[in-house]
Amino acid sequence: MVKAFYKDEYATIELDESIPCIKLTLNGVPRYSEHYNFVQMKRLELMRQEIRNYPKLHMLTDSRTAGPVLDEDVAYFRGHVMPEMEKAGVRYLAIVMPSSKFTQLTIREMIDEATIMKVQFFDSIRDARHWLRKMTLL
Repeated sequence: MVKAFYKDEYATIELDESIPCIKLTLNGVPRYSEHYNFVQMKRLELMRQEIRNYPKLHMLTDSRTAGPVLDEDVAYFRGHVMPEMEKAGVRYLAIVMPSSKFTQLTIREMIDEATIMKVQFFDSIRDARHWLRKMTLL
């Protein structure tokens, strides 16, 4: 079952209990860096709320229609969001990649310092969900 948590024109955050994972779907670009930070904080809020219920909670980011973000947003994700996820116990992040090579590069830069979390890239939601389900069984 998928439960909606937050939605605006840029982002949709949901809990997919069947995996379990927090799914963030991004569309276009955030209005400004504070908007990007707000969306990431909402994702962390849901993570903190649900990690007690799902000790093997994963992350899924659907970036198929996402645009690039600013360097300061990349730094915020690397320096704040990723460490918070790892500290909470999230170990797997599946990212469905956009077709834009530039946006792909930005995404790879965001996660290149992950130390605990395993990050895998996919072309489809179906493949990403399948991988996360396999990781739940480990």
